[in-house]
Amino acid sequence: MRTNQAILWPMRFFVFAGALLLVGCDQASVRWSEEVRLTDGQMIVVRRTAQGKTYSELGGTGGWRDPVQMSVSIDPTPGGIKPPPEWRENYVPALLDYDPRSKAWSIVATFYYCETWHAMGKPIPPYIEYQSTSGGPWQRVPLEEKFIDRETNLLTGPSTDGEPSLLKIEAKELIQRSAGRKYQRILATWGPEENNNCDY
Repeated sequence: MRTNQAILWPMRFFVFAGALLLVGCDQASVRWSEEVRLTDGQMIVVRRTAQGKTYSELGGTGGWRDPVQMSVSIDPTPGGIKPPPEWRENYVPALLDYDPRSKAWSIVATFYYCETWHAMGKPIPPYIEYQSTSGGPWQRVPLEEKFIDRETNLLTGPSTDGEPSLLKIEAKELIQRSAGRKYQRILATWGPEENNNCDY
């Protein structure tokens, strides 16, 4: 019995040490600007940030751990539209738009992991909307029907190593093609792939 324990202990140690080498954890803060095309075809540039804990795998890709705080800042547009204040939340902004009739900016956001979806109130479909009218503060509002099935226009998966100082729309669209479906389009229905196997 003692011999077995003497053999197993070093084996357990090396398995544990190997796991530590395979997965690392760090803190990252990235900043970039990106081109965004609104519904009316107008192209604007927004400033973005993402900060939080990250993970990395030896010889593989890494990513963000939850919660990840992201922000969107909109400068005055060529049309003279009054910009809203900076939007900053622990969610993933996916769609930005402006309604000239109501003078309202909207951001539709989603999540990476189940814990954040739970914090959002488990919305189905898995999105929440924020609105800023006439430059006022951002307020959470019910998700509007007009956004369902719309293509997203914000970068949803920024690299933990950083992005170009200005991410052109062509490059962003190329990146988004490899993202999950819920990050490419505002879905009306969703399955295991979209809900990350979260419990309802």
